[in-house]
Amino acid sequence: MASAKTARTLDVTLSTVEQVQEVLRGVEGPASRNRLLADLRESGHATTRQRLNRVLGYFFRMGLAVEGSKGVQWTHVESESLRRALATGRRL
Repeated sequence: MASAKTARTLDVTLSTVEQVQEVLRGVEGPASRNRLLADLRESGHATTRQRLNRVLGYFFRMGLAVEGSKGVQWTHVESESLRRALATGRRL
């Protein structure tokens, strides 16, 4: 069927994921998507809004970031004591 449209999945590179993560971690407080795109552009790693949305969706699903009325904010905190407790703690 030549007339049937197929949904295309947008591919995102690991480099894009890492750059978005770096920008989100560096921002104090919530940031709008427009600000994230501008910060990415300034860092030399411009991306499209669709790719940014895909990366942010991944972060939301993994619990690494949250989105509120003021924008997107990084929430994941790496704690050495938590990592040690997980590695040596009791299993239920």
